[in-house]
Amino acid sequence: FCVPLEPAALEENSLRFAAFGAAEGSAPVGAAELRLCDLDLPARPFTAWLYLQDPNKTVDSVGEILLSLSYLPTAERLTVVVVKAKNLVWSNGKGTADPFVKVYLLQDGRKISKKKTAVKRDDPNPVFNEAMIFSVPAIVLQELSLRVTVAESGEDGRADATGHVLIGPAASGMGITHWHQMLATLRKPVSMWHTVRRN
Repeated sequence: FCVPLEPAALEENSLRFAAFGAAEGSAPVGAAELRLCDLDLPARPFTAWLYLQDPNKTVDSVGEILLSLSYLPTAERLTVVVVKAKNLVWSNGKGTADPFVKVYLLQDGRKISKKKTAVKRDDPNPVFNEAMIFSVPAIVLQELSLRVTVAESGEDGRADATGHVLIGPAASGMGITHWHQMLATLRKPVSMWHTVRRN
């Protein structure tokens, strides 16, 4: 499919893919969306598997989080920026909480590294803007994934987990789409919103 598009239009436009059954007038069975500004299209074509999500399936969502990923092959460095979260729903029906975010680097499901953000007081829409840098050799990149946990700081120093996001080759939906997009646009940060699912 060829679509004439001015270079400036790449900044505003997205591509939406929807798969339908053969029955006339049927609702989409799955959909995926790609923001063109996340791809370095003028430099090289973008190829990746996109995972279709069921638009009718309700997920056990407790908010959304905006994350940016980039991988620098020369320095073998994976950078995760926890940008912000919105519409957080607190655990155990609490009226308010003090959120923070933990980022775990997993290798074959085992936690090999952990970093966390500062705590934001009483804010269901916290802005973090914190970068976390992990040293990751390119040879193990396909065995890794990220688990991003939104947690609440308790009075006694203990933390209650609100929910989490999984990103990497073993994830599904936006989690694997974001990972593939990062690998297809090396050195360039790729930002995506993720649904935070209840633990």
